[in-house]
Amino acid sequence: MLALMQMLKLAAREVAAMARALFATSLMVTAGLLMTAAAAQDLSPVPRNRTLITQGWDPYNQVPSPTNLSPYNGVLLHQRNSLHYTVNEQLFYINHVTNELVPWQASGYAYNTDFTEIVITLRDGVKWSDGKPFTADDVVFTLRMLRGAAPDMVLSSSIKEWVASEEATDRLHVRIKLAKPGPRWARDVLATGQTTRFIVVPKHIWDGRDPRSFGFFDLAQGWPVGTGPYRVVRSDAASIVFDRREGWWAAETGLAPALPAPERIIYRPATADSWPQLFTNNDIDMGHAIPVGALEAAMARNPRISSWNTEGPVWGTTAGCTLRLAINNQAAPFDAAPVRQAVAALVDRQQIVDLAFEGSAPPALAPFSSLEGMRAYTSQLKDVIEAGAGKPDRARAEKLLTGAGFTHGADSKWRLPGGAPWTVTILTQASDPIGPVLARQFQAAGIDTVFRPTQDTGYFDALTSGAYSLAVASHCGSLYDPWQTLEHFHSKYSAPPGSRIPNIRAITRYANPEMDALLNRMEARQPSPKDAEYMALVRQATGILFRDMPQVTLAEEFHPITWNNNYWTGWPTAKDAYVAPFPAWEGFALVIHRLKPRQ
Repeated sequence: MLALMQMLKLAAREVAAMARALFATSLMVTAGLLMTAAAAQDLSPVPRNRTLITQGWDPYNQVPSPTNLSPYNGVLLHQRNSLHYTVNEQLFYINHVTNELVPWQASGYAYNTDFTEIVITLRDGVKWSDGKPFTADDVVFTLRMLRGAAPDMVLSSSIKEWVASEEATDRLHVRIKLAKPGPRWARDVLATGQTTRFIVVPKHIWDGRDPRSFGFFDLAQGWPVGTGPYRVVRSDAASIVFDRREGWWAAETGLAPALPAPERIIYRPATADSWPQLFTNNDIDMGHAIPVGALEAAMARNPRISSWNTEGPVWGTTAGCTLRLAINNQAAPFDAAPVRQAVAALVDRQQIVDLAFEGSAPPALAPFSSLEGMRAYTSQLKDVIEAGAGKPDRARAEKLLTGAGFTHGADSKWRLPGGAPWTVTILTQASDPIGPVLARQFQAAGIDTVFRPTQDTGYFDALTSGAYSLAVASHCGSLYDPWQTLEHFHSKYSAPPGSRIPNIRAITRYANPEMDALLNRMEARQPSPKDAEYMALVRQATGILFRDMPQVTLAEEFHPITWNNNYWTGWPTAKDAYVAPFPAWEGFALVIHRLKPRQ
């Protein structure tokens, strides 16, 4: 054990050295890439202290597809990085910190008694940026467009699965009939805005066009058209520039007290190694969270950098996701539950968070977040979780592997049944810090293990195609209900070997009719931690999850959220949690509305 700790400490020092090297490299980023004037050029001048500059969320070295501003052709592109708090708005937002619904384009919705029909009431006075009224016809058109484009567009398969019909009963009311009871559907699809993003598009522009290829970009015609307070004035490989419009329906109707303070918003992508220096130099105001070590170094250099919490090492907050060792349940020898159980017994979660995250994130035993809406459930599942996850236990792992036919070789390394050497590769994203720690833990237990950092394109391709055995991956789902995570283990998401899965969150390819039956019953019920029958279903499904161990939950995903207060104040914090602080979530529009210029 002492030798293992020495190796892990050495690995941690190596990772820290690499981080310092990357940070030093980022100092060389040229100022020309960061100047607002360069981005504006022929645009009307706007002072820096009235300009909000964002890196977005995803690490790009240039704007991807700058002429495709459709909210449905590429969920990881502009809707996630800039359109959601500038041009586009949602029917509803959610403050995931408090689990509170925030009506926006719509004022409310109501279900029938068996959760098969929903009536949405739109807010009167909502207008598109070209002055046309926002009506029920736009909502109906968007639903039909997506259903007709399935499975080729983002969200289209889900709409086809769930929505049987839709109609505008008048200009402010939409009746949606579901194909099956969906007590969560309205909230999860119309309001959540974490990954599922239902954005209503203007019928008067989209009607008659092929939505699969329509990029919704033509500055001469004012495209893209949305209901948000900003318009696109430039989009190229270097940046997307948004200027504040003169009028905005939310201010005109009194829903918002005034137009947002930023007169211009510039989305300028940047790679991860440059983020710390961009914040330090006041060159960006917001963007992706930076690693805790880089955050603390940046704070030491620039006192106007802040985070969600005022003290570390836990600077950030939960993203509603967990980090996991995903296991391809179709790949031998991991297609056997005892082998997956053995792998789980070798994982030391506390060591992972201490070394990979410098203690800035908590370990997690189950794939459920610590958001307010989940705590009433997890407090009742404590015994199931603790019994199922257990503590690191090498003796148990050895017993399980021996029982499955594995043997020790002369080199003290495990061999597969039949005697062949057992070599394991852990797939990770390029900057993932967990892979090295996990590899060392498995190596210390006698499993010949390496980790393979992979760029995002190859990484996600391997996950969706099943071309991996073990992978470190995030697992988002449970925001207010355990079913939101558990349903990713339904066999409907388990594609045959060699074919792609339909849901990126269901990468384990796990299939079990017993679990399916429980999930189907849960899906049709309105979730409540006070419902004894529902809680019984949750307990059974969670118990099966630990029994079969299709994945190993490692830690909760905490991001050291990073703000720069040199030009703008009013960012959400633990003391002022008016909305969840993640720039990639739809509700971040509410942050833009609250910002105030410092100068």
